[in-house]
Amino acid sequence: MRAIFYNPKENRFRAGWRILFTTGLAFCLLIVTAIFIQSEWGFNLVLAPAVLAAMFFASRNIDKRPFTEFGIYFKTDWIIDFLAGNLFAILSMGFIVSISILMGWITLTEINFNILDTDFITGLLSALALMTAVSIWEEAYFRSYLITNLKEGFSFIQYNKRAPVVIAVIISSALFGTAHISNPNATWFSTFNIAIAGVVLAYPYIATKSLAIPVGMHLSWNYFQGVVFGLPVSGQALEPAILQFEISGPDLFTGGSFGPEAGLIGIIGLILMWILSYFYIVRYYKK
Repeated sequence: MRAIFYNPKENRFRAGWRILFTTGLAFCLLIVTAIFIQSEWGFNLVLAPAVLAAMFFASRNIDKRPFTEFGIYFKTDWIIDFLAGNLFAILSMGFIVSISILMGWITLTEINFNILDTDFITGLLSALALMTAVSIWEEAYFRSYLITNLKEGFSFIQYNKRAPVVIAVIISSALFGTAHISNPNATWFSTFNIAIAGVVLAYPYIATKSLAIPVGMHLSWNYFQGVVFGLPVSGQALEPAILQFEISGPDLFTGGSFGPEAGLIGIIGLILMWILSYFYIVRYYKK
């Protein structure tokens, strides 16, 4: 019976129980946070340290591995990769918007930018802080923690050494998509697309063993989509937004009120972002 819970060879709990414990611990921290922080903005901002704290505790006491194995550390290379990830997302989102304009699917209606407006600049910085926090905790949990433990949990599959990794990516990405199913205006297509985004974000993590590129891609994809271009981000309209577009194209392509992540144009952007990350990794990692 003990073997169901504990792996004597590794001298630690089995992968499934490790995931359940860390998820439960993070959830408890979030409940406590919600009691003391009433604002939605403040609560979301604290999500990142809460999840990281749960992972740090688990790494020492449950996973019994260095916390850095989750791809979170502070080195010059990490910062460079993080900036590269941001650039890939900016280029991909810019491509999405450009194609949508050329096809007549969206029309620019307003430009809002006033560097002298303190409230406006504060809003931009607040949105950046919030999206940074969301990007960090979602990538830390869905990519590094889940993939690392799921891969080890399926390591008994011997016929193909890549099978555990593929299964881990599929499961973690499916959970990532499902986690957004309750967002405003969500559809089955948006859930599928976000699961595809999970696969795209998983590639640089697996290839580099670092969260730098995924966090950068996640951050700028959301920030430029919602704050710079004023498009809905996973069903939510953000304020302030520098540009405002009227969406008139077919929902199948534009994603409608959910945003590009619910349309075919979103898949195109994700593919482009994966291509950019692939060539970057081949150039700087696979030598």
